[in-house]
Amino acid sequence: MEVYNTDYALYVQDGEHEPKQATNFTPVIETAYFNLEGPQDIPAYLGIELILEDGSMRRLTLPMTSNLARRIVAEEPRAVLLKTGYAPLIQKYIVDQLSKAGRPGECQRGLYLPGNGTYRLADDQHITVWNGRVAGSSEFKVPYVIKPNSNYQIVNRIENPVQTLVNALLGNDAALVLPVAYALLVSRRDVLTAEQHPLQGGLYITGVQSSGKTTLARRIFGYTERIGTPGKPALMLEAVSTEASVRDTLSENPGCVVIIDDLAKSSTRSIEAHRRKLGGAMLRLAANEGDSTKKNSSGKTDHHDCAAGIALTAEFVLDGVSELTRSIFVYLDKQLNLSEDVRPALIGAILEDFADWFADNYEHAIELLHKIADSPDILKNLRVDGADEFTELLTRERRIQDNLALLQWAFVCMVEMIKSTVKLSPHREQALYEKFWKAVHLSVSKQVDEFSKIRTHLKEGNIAYLLCEAIDCDEFKLCRKKSKLFKRNGIVWKEKNGVIKQVGIKQTALVQFIRNQNGYQNYSSRKITDYLKDIGCLTINEDKSNTVHIGKLKDGKRPLPRVLLIDVETLRDSAEEYNLYAEQARE
Repeated sequence: MEVYNTDYALYVQDGEHEPKQATNFTPVIETAYFNLEGPQDIPAYLGIELILEDGSMRRLTLPMTSNLARRIVAEEPRAVLLKTGYAPLIQKYIVDQLSKAGRPGECQRGLYLPGNGTYRLADDQHITVWNGRVAGSSEFKVPYVIKPNSNYQIVNRIENPVQTLVNALLGNDAALVLPVAYALLVSRRDVLTAEQHPLQGGLYITGVQSSGKTTLARRIFGYTERIGTPGKPALMLEAVSTEASVRDTLSENPGCVVIIDDLAKSSTRSIEAHRRKLGGAMLRLAANEGDSTKKNSSGKTDHHDCAAGIALTAEFVLDGVSELTRSIFVYLDKQLNLSEDVRPALIGAILEDFADWFADNYEHAIELLHKIADSPDILKNLRVDGADEFTELLTRERRIQDNLALLQWAFVCMVEMIKSTVKLSPHREQALYEKFWKAVHLSVSKQVDEFSKIRTHLKEGNIAYLLCEAIDCDEFKLCRKKSKLFKRNGIVWKEKNGVIKQVGIKQTALVQFIRNQNGYQNYSSRKITDYLKDIGCLTINEDKSNTVHIGKLKDGKRPLPRVLLIDVETLRDSAEEYNLYAEQARE
């Protein structure tokens, strides 16, 4: 059967019977929108001009599907498909028009842009998309369509947003600075990945009870508003959400920040455990570049990149090393009072301006990124009390410094944008940077405190390693004369050429020493001695007891104290030092 059109309708004809009307409309493809990468024979979207039976016209932009006729009828109430069996014929009629795409007088080729992000064109130029538009002052002459967004709308109606931002940053607590910088940073997350400087962390807002953690998150990241529900953040999830729902939200909203609210302590252990597990899992997902996959309805595998950022509000701090290194802390030690001008519409407007600035200054922004992030040096700006602890932490945990360097880049770009928009005096510019580095200092201070806490639970090595270190450092003050054993913790029992071969250590002293080491606070005496027996370094008495009687004084009157007799060579063979943080941080 063939399909042909009159001015306002489509008809089907089989060559034997009278033509039959199939639709009361004629679809004409005006533009076929293709992906920047991937197959170029099938477009992602179609721009269709619909000519209706009454002579009126309607333009539709539809995704390329296998049943365009039904999609047209669903989108346009006046359009009618007279018989469902005609749908495949209408599909073929529409698709046949694609073979002429790009020819003079036929449908033109355009670009399909899948939402927020920066895209590289064939001529090595870049375009930035934000909030349903191509950002920047340059006109983009190629026909394009941006993937429609039905999840949220960005609120951005505010006068003089840049000047308002400057006033807000200088007039409020330093806790405001890092969330603002993080919002700007996440909006350019795809660029960070493309330039080999991926974001490896989420914002972790914690502090004392009723300090304003949720208020801060809503005021900064609530710019994504639920459509049809003014004032309701679209990307704010409760801590009882499932991992799958959070994962989908992170992958479906590129450039935006998802709030996970109220990781709170609970009297119910299972509830608090779920919140901790969710917080840790989401930090890892938001910080890792690897995508997640799941089967779609057709059985094919869909890949879901983590394209958004994440901000958690919590009463507690996740206690794993991996989670700590992925956390950019904002700690509120008292109630935070934000001025009224700090609201979602301000951040939404600033993100619009930032997208325009970035699009117009792409090369400069990338140059700044590599200047700051290729060789990050956060420490030079943190030369204050406790700087030695900062040095030790940031040198060991490179992920923390890398994340802070990216925030520094976003903040520097923000200042550049401000200077290009309003007059900013050197004094106020300096004040902005002082505010930023104060916020970074407070964030790293919190990291130092939390690492100090968990250090007490991390083992430096196994028991054999700890005992070898103690013997080498003479921690037990071992004597070499039997007569002094009464006042000492142990004795060097065998020694050759200055090398200790066997020692006897009083059980109480050895157990107390091990229990004083990080990670071994709850070890029982039996667990410690069983370990020494298992590795074969402990001499067992004839009566099967762990301690041995090594003789009497020369006068024969006083027996020497009983000791754990340990073969030091066997002990050294079993010694293993642990990297305090590497094992957890790799997880």
